[in-house]
Amino acid sequence: MAIRGGHAAKSYMEKSSQPVLKPEHGAQTYRRLLSYAIPQWPLFVIAVFGFMLFSSMEVLLIAVTELLLDAVGVGIEQGRGFLSQFVAKFFAGGVMPQETARWLVPLVMLVIIGLRAVGNFVGSYGLAYVARAVIHQLRTELFEHIGQLPSAYFDRYTGAYLISKVAYNVEQVTNSITKSLKVIIRSSFTAIGLLTYLLAVNWKLTLTFFLFVPIIAAIVSVVGKRFRKLSHRIQNTMGDVTHVTQEAINGYEVVRMYGGRKYENARFQAASNANRQQFMKLVVADNASVSVIQIMVGLATAVLVWFALAPGMVESMTPGVFASYIGAAASLAKPIRNLSEVYAEIQKGIAAAESIFEVFDAPKEPLGGTLALPSPVTGAVTFEHLGFRYSEDGPAVLSDIDFSVQPGQTVALVGASGSGKSTLVSLLSRFYEPTSGRILLDGVDITQVPVVSLREQISLVSQNIVLFNDTVYRNIAYGELEDKPEAEVQRAIDLAHARSFIEELPQGVQTVLGDNAQILSGGQRQRLAIARALLKDSPLLVLDEATSALDNASERHIQAALAEVMKNRTTFVIAHRLSTIENADCILVMDQGRIVESGTHSELLAKGGRYALLLQQQNSDIS
Repeated sequence: MAIRGGHAAKSYMEKSSQPVLKPEHGAQTYRRLLSYAIPQWPLFVIAVFGFMLFSSMEVLLIAVTELLLDAVGVGIEQGRGFLSQFVAKFFAGGVMPQETARWLVPLVMLVIIGLRAVGNFVGSYGLAYVARAVIHQLRTELFEHIGQLPSAYFDRYTGAYLISKVAYNVEQVTNSITKSLKVIIRSSFTAIGLLTYLLAVNWKLTLTFFLFVPIIAAIVSVVGKRFRKLSHRIQNTMGDVTHVTQEAINGYEVVRMYGGRKYENARFQAASNANRQQFMKLVVADNASVSVIQIMVGLATAVLVWFALAPGMVESMTPGVFASYIGAAASLAKPIRNLSEVYAEIQKGIAAAESIFEVFDAPKEPLGGTLALPSPVTGAVTFEHLGFRYSEDGPAVLSDIDFSVQPGQTVALVGASGSGKSTLVSLLSRFYEPTSGRILLDGVDITQVPVVSLREQISLVSQNIVLFNDTVYRNIAYGELEDKPEAEVQRAIDLAHARSFIEELPQGVQTVLGDNAQILSGGQRQRLAIARALLKDSPLLVLDEATSALDNASERHIQAALAEVMKNRTTFVIAHRLSTIENADCILVMDQGRIVESGTHSELLAKGGRYALLLQQQNSDIS
């Protein structure tokens, strides 16, 4: 069914690739996030002391204005303020001389400003270091965990969705740790210091502020839930943006050949617009809450001034004391505003952390049992009444698969697309777990064997060739094969008939292939994958349409090479072209998840059944 323009946008947005998260309690999530900072606790403590120094100097700088204003007003000798009386204790007669105040007050202010700058640098650098260490740990653990998720997880969620978590969501966590904690620690200490100073100067007036604390707390609580809900939506829509972008870039040839640019533009515009809309809702909630809190703080300050102007309330204050008190009260609005503004960042970080922890909490791929396979593995494989469904309520993909393969035999799986051939060999590699029945390798149930040990016995060449942005050599000697002798690597290259085109590359085997090896043809890429499998030299070999991208000449060469390599090893061949599996020891014809015919090529032709019909149809298509 064709989908155009806005219709495409609507269709795409209705089918989201994102899971619906059930958020944990915010405080619990934030504690779990901050637990990653425990290894960095010494530097974290230093950062906290740095911000404490900054905040205390911030308050002290305001308090010093009491001395300054008294010095230029009634005279420092007449100062009766809290700070004036404290400083006067260090002078004879209990009075600071005016001349002393002239040089002492500026010097103290200079020292205070210097200490405040040092505290801010120490706190900011220390917290940034801790935050980046946490992010590095989170990102690497997330990447490692994704690599251990079962295949079913990748069936449910797109790769773009997971990429968005690693790239975008982790950065949201960064803001909640770096920026948010910096503001929380610094502004909290500043607010506490200012309140302490205000209480020390005039506790009766200061109690006015506390009347508005419950109102501000209620606003923050209500808006916080809204922040986290919108942040989840923003992250999900960001995953949609990544998903559409990845598909359009990876499939650029199809997009251009079939005129799909307008369609992809509509899909991207819909995904991006959904992200914009959710973000603007967050902006509205954020700014509205900050504005309301600012009004509350302003109202509290106005009430305080109203009380201060009442007869007899400030008679004991000098103008300098009163001015510094009002200045401190007005300065209290800034840390409170900062704390309310940063709340949105905290909620975005919590939502991002919940999204990341959702991946961490997803069950890993089963590791298998502890039984050891015989040494060496001969390659005898038995499928006993095997059944499989992708989900409990889904249709049966495989039903009652029951056959045995002797060591060194070649078994070919044929049938229409969707008949279950690839799923069957995926179960052998334990990418999925059987719903019923079992698979035995050399008489051992493969679920009782460590999955790593099992996969060491299997080499795979899939129709979906994966090559990495690395050299030709490293793509063949990949992973656990990197320590293989160079002579064996060169032999695998020769057996795969890849020598001729590799030598034509600019740096030969040291040529970097680039993104998904786009510089190579489909046949060349497939031959490198075959060389990789040959280098592994496992007792079991799985060829899933391994020669589908080769021309006839190349295929003849590789079939001859594979015939040599397949000797003395059990091989499963999934082939679309039936002419390539005529020499198989056994051919299994599959239909709708069942084995409907089995036998050799000649036996199946003699039966005149499904296999003979498939071969006849292919020959007629070729002719």
